Amino acid sequence: MERKWYYAINNVRRGPVTFEELRGLVQRGEVSAADLAWQPDFGPEWRQVGQIQVLFEAPAEPASSPAEPEQRQEVPLLGVAGKRPSCLAAVSQAYSRTVSLLFRPFDLMRWFSMGFCAWLAYLGTQSGNFNGMNKQNHPEQVKQQLDGFWDKLSHAGEHPGVVAAVLAFVLLCLLFAFLMCALRSRGDFMFIRRWYQPDATIAQCWRASRDAGHALFVWRIWFFFVASFLFAVNVGFAYHYILRPYLDAGNAWSPSLVKPTVLCLTALALWMIGVELVGHMTKAFVVPVMYWQHVTVGRAWMAVLALCNQYPFAVVGYLVCGCACGVLAACAVVLCVLLTCCIGVIPLVLPYVGSVMVLPILLFYRGYSICFLSQWRSELVPAEK
Repeated sequence: MERKWYYAINNVRRGPVTFEELRGLVQRGEVSAADLAWQPDFGPEWRQVGQIQVLFEAPAEPASSPAEPEQRQEVPLLGVAGKRPSCLAAVSQAYSRTVSLLFRPFDLMRWFSMGFCAWLAYLGTQSGNFNGMNKQNHPEQVKQQLDGFWDKLSHAGEHPGVVAAVLAFVLLCLLFAFLMCALRSRGDFMFIRRWYQPDATIAQCWRASRDAGHALFVWRIWFFFVASFLFAVNVGFAYHYILRPYLDAGNAWSPSLVKPTVLCLTALALWMIGVELVGHMTKAFVVPVMYWQHVTVGRAWMAVLALCNQYPFAVVGYLVCGCACGVLAACAVVLCVLLTCCIGVIPLVLPYVGSVMVLPILLFYRGYSICFLSQWRSELVPAEK
């Protein structure tokens, strides 16, 4: 900015200075309203500072705000080397930010508002009912149950009404799952927005997350179909090489079925790990990159894969450290439930209310991945507003 302003204190002329420098002197009280100021546009006369109103106005907000990803300048997602991120530093940063957002000061309305965004972000991903986990069935009982199931399945064609009802029920469940996925995809961006803008309203977050949430939802549907196809291939392998020989032998197990069974179970385990890993990386890393850089899911994934390629051990450390934090969080929740004589489990299982109760944990994990990414490349995903 051009230095064209002069000011006089006790008839001692000083300058030239920029407009911002002079305004700073006025706001700090170093130049009073009775002092004089001049710049070429005033002509030959000096004016009292108190008559120049613009010197007392607050500086205008910059045209580009870092909190609005739509206004950010696009940065290169590939071909840029970043620093090695530290999972422990990310834990410390995420913890400090979480405490600052939720407890300094404590605002109950903010908890309920942010809890709603967190509830949408994790909608449909809560753990199911594990009441049957403690049942210890004898292998022979398991075999009898499976034989009975295959016998009923083989005679299902004799009851077309039952088959139609089952298919209709499966279709409704699938449509409901798609609805949950659409809401969860939008909730992911609403929740990350609250990390940067804790006082934003739910309506503002909902409107701002429309396009990005839709793009993420479409990608997740495609991923679902790809994963389902791979699962179907594994099921077809199991039917051809395990189930058919087993049924043809009169429901008798033979040692020749051991090898295909091991291969099938190994493939199933790898499939489950892959699906879980892709889902976690999408929520943890892809969503923040999409939010800040306003790019497609594919381009965001390219940036995430670049991180994995540059620092694979750091990413593994991030996953291991995240699991350790999850164990500590689970222990804390169990302890709280026990201290309340198991009464505390009631609000935890209620929709929305449970998300508000465990909001510190959910907010910490949202920030953990953001802080980890920001250590790698701070210009890609800033840690805080």
